[in-house]
Parts: sequence; C-alpha cells; structure tokens
Amino acid sequence: MVMKAISAPRLFDGEQYRYDAALVWKDGHIHAVMPISELPKDIEHQHYDEGVIAPGFIDIQVNGGGDVMFNNDISSSAIETICQAHRKYGTAYLLPTLISSTPEKIAKALSTAEQAVNEKIAGMLGVHIEGPWLNEAKKGAHDATLFYSPTVDDLSQFPWPHNAKVLITAATEKMSLEALRYLQQVGAIISCGHSNATVEQLSNDKLAEVNGFTHLFNAMSPFEGREPGVVGTALNSDHAWCSIITDGIHVHPNSFLLAHRAKPQGKLLIVTDAMATVGSKTNRFELDGQIIEVIDNKLVNAEGSLAGAHIGMDQSVANVIRWGIEESEALKMASTYPALAMKANDLGKLASGYRAAATVLNANYQTQAVLVDGKLY
Repeated sequence: MVMKAISAPRLFDGEQYRYDAALVWKDGHIHAVMPISELPKDIEHQHYDEGVIAPGFIDIQVNGGGDVMFNNDISSSAIETICQAHRKYGTAYLLPTLISSTPEKIAKALSTAEQAVNEKIAGMLGVHIEGPWLNEAKKGAHDATLFYSPTVDDLSQFPWPHNAKVLITAATEKMSLEALRYLQQVGAIISCGHSNATVEQLSNDKLAEVNGFTHLFNAMSPFEGREPGVVGTALNSDHAWCSIITDGIHVHPNSFLLAHRAKPQGKLLIVTDAMATVGSKTNRFELDGQIIEVIDNKLVNAEGSLAGAHIGMDQSVANVIRWGIEESEALKMASTYPALAMKANDLGKLASGYRAAATVLNANYQTQAVLVDGKLY
C-alpha cells in the first residue's frame, strides 16, 4: 500500500505537541510523525486548517448507537452500525457493551465479539460484559431478576475470546475470589461496578484482582466519613483505573475534578456509557421491555431514572477541558489511558509502529475526521 498522511496546525502524539506536523502511515500502521515541509511531494495528503490531531479515541463502554442497542442485536452488523455512529463523534475504537443478560446472550456476545475482531470490523476492539454479576441495591437500569453469583464452573462454560478484548463489570462482593481469579486467567479485565460493597468486602485479596472501577460515582456505594464504600476505595486504589461519564449529568464537574486530583495520572479515563440514541433518528429505544428516551438531554426510563448517556466522546472531552483540565490531559483521558486500561499496547499514541488510529478535532473540539487502522473516515 502507498503511504498516506494527514496534518494540522497541532498534533498531540500522546506525550507532547508537534506543530505543523503530519502523521504518516502505511499498511495500517504509523510510519512517522514529521514536519509538513518534509513530506514527500507525491504522498496522498489531507490537511486540516484548524484544530488538533490526537491519538484515536477509545470508548470502553458503549451500549449502542445509530438506533441499535447491542442487547437487542448481538451481531457483527450491529457492531458495525454502532462503530459507525460513534465515529462521527471522534471514537476510533470501542467496546460494545452487553447490559445484564442471560448466559446464552453472554456467550453469544463473547463469540460475536471474537468474530467481529477477526473480520476486522473498523473500530471493534472487544466487548464489555456489564453484569449480570451485580448487586441489586445498585442495579441502575439493569434487570435484577437476571443477577446471580457465578461459580468457576459457570464461567468455564463461556467461549472466552482470544483476540477480542474482554472487560467485565461485576460487583466484587457478589463474586468469589476463585471466580475473579478465573476471569483473570482467561484474559478478562475486571472492573468493579454496580456494587454496594463496604470497605471490608473489598478485601486486599479481591482488590488485587480488580483492574478498574466502572463509571465512578454512579451505581456504587458512596464515600462517607465512617465508611469509604466503593467510591472511597476506588479513589484510594492507586493501581486501579476509574472510568467516568463526563456529560455533566451523571457526575458534577466538581466531583470529577476531585476524582482527577485524587487518582494518579493515567488512572482516570472517559467513557460515554452511550445508548442507541447517539447518532439516532428517533432519540428513543427499548431495553428489557422498557422505553428509554431523551428528555432534556437526559436518557431516562419510565421512572425517571438515568439509563445510560446521550453523548459522544468529542463532547465529553470538550466538557472536561471546559471544567479546567488541560487539553493534553483530556485527550489522553480519551485515548492513551483507555488503551493502557485495555492493555492495547499498539494504541493510544501517535508513534512509529503503532496502529494508524487518530481523531481530528476542530477548534471547538468537534470531530473533523477519524483514522481507524489506516482508513480515514
């Protein structure tokens, strides 16, 4: 394949800014970052007059998009539709997320994820299984009738992927230590969420098996003076990352800023928790027999409870910059840090040998283009 390039006034490579620089790639991998003036004259080159080129955004919690919910359509074509919908908002890669479901659907989601990665569906990184191993006290929009505590034998029945990344959100107080260790053995990344655990229930042995915490502050026992809960434990666990929804609805900006101050650098990352309404024509969908719709820019069910988010990654990044976070840090929270969390060692930076993946934003942080595995959208 021929070399191609994109350029802009600024390029953030995941560590530092480069000015009037071009990203050059070939065969789906980055060849170099170089001054625009040094580009070969015959190279296929797209220049953007404003904005910034950043490492491709990675969203590890996407329930749906483009009027498709992954729970309602567990297929490669549905994954492709979801990826396309979120690409308009800067997401290069994502994990389609299965909200608490039956063992049969979990097995199907795992095998479909492996199939979609092997088919090289653009933007497909892996799958997020969010439940049903959750705590009913913090069920959110999940169907608690599906909840159970799995044994190692239960878990061994699932077709664990080899190529697709697997993220598991579980209430660790509902999981045995043996079950958590089994999930680690099959290569899953474990995140504590929808949990009502006390600090005693989050023992050091269990915390050692926990890689992260899902949508910090939401659907977890709160921080209190005499009981740190999941929130306090998450903030105090330096080894573990925390994902956070930055739509300004799920978490107050000041709570976000407090979390950013508390967590070590690289351990707080942005997710959208987006539903089918992102890139939708209808702004409503059905989940487990409930109608979920956008009201005043909030996604709510019939009881008025929050049911996911209605936001893209570019707006999420713009929000945290507006709240006072440096642009470079906000860009890393959407790209470099999720790559590290998912152990995707060839993503999250614009450097030679990495996958050719980038997000191009204008001066208002709206998406101009997205590069995925060497193809510019």
